[in-house]
Amino acid sequence: MPELPEVETVKRQISPAVKGRTILSIESKDSRNIKKISFEKFKQLVSGDKILNIERRAKYLLFKLKSGRYMVVHLGMAGRVLLKPDKYVKIIFNLSGRKKLYFSDTRLFGKIWLYDKYPELKLGPEPLEKSFTLKKFKELIKSRKGNIKIILMDQKFIAGIGNIYAAEALFLAGIHPKRRIESLTDSEISKLYQGIQKALKSGIMHKGTSVTDFVGAIGEEGKNQNYLYVYGRKGKPCKKCEGSVDKITLGQRGTYFCPKCQHML
Repeated sequence: MPELPEVETVKRQISPAVKGRTILSIESKDSRNIKKISFEKFKQLVSGDKILNIERRAKYLLFKLKSGRYMVVHLGMAGRVLLKPDKYVKIIFNLSGRKKLYFSDTRLFGKIWLYDKYPELKLGPEPLEKSFTLKKFKELIKSRKGNIKIILMDQKFIAGIGNIYAAEALFLAGIHPKRRIESLTDSEISKLYQGIQKALKSGIMHKGTSVTDFVGAIGEEGKNQNYLYVYGRKGKPCKKCEGSVDKITLGQRGTYFCPKCQHML
């Protein structure tokens, strides 16, 4: 599933092309990704509206429209927002200036909603915002109990972190993924804060991690998979020590770590 860096990459790529353009018409090859409204009603309400801005909140894209409405897109497991079509396109937005925006999805887990106003998505803080300070992070840590990796992936705890970047952040902090959050020392919390920042910024800098279906808006794979420390590297040499990367299951998710670098105590 695309996480914060992948969705941020798409936002940055599509914004110059579609911001300020009017949605002239909408075509559907399969409208099942549109939720809580019929395609005909969706088309009626959105056609003729203007895209004022595109924001990212956690793993969501929020299209701010001139009418005051917001079109919200979640990519699910394999959804894509594209400037060039692929063979899995489901929705086509015909824009002014002879531009098009495509929503593609091989597995139909992606979702598109239309809200009358800015949506209340009930998400945790954005980890790359200036307001997300070490002090704020420590307060969040102290308020929770349970497994650290599972909590990191809880979108109500921190927005946008999924399986890939949770594993990478924990490795960078030297924290075993089986650790309980209440066992972390102040030093480990500081290292984890830094690890989250570094892992996410690396993902954005390299335009996302493409280990399964993710491609950016122009159809190109991200490059961050070439810079991962542990995710997807079971049995391969650790990049920091002489050990090898291992894999366990936590919360029904494959979890990668280095047993030598990441400590239980």
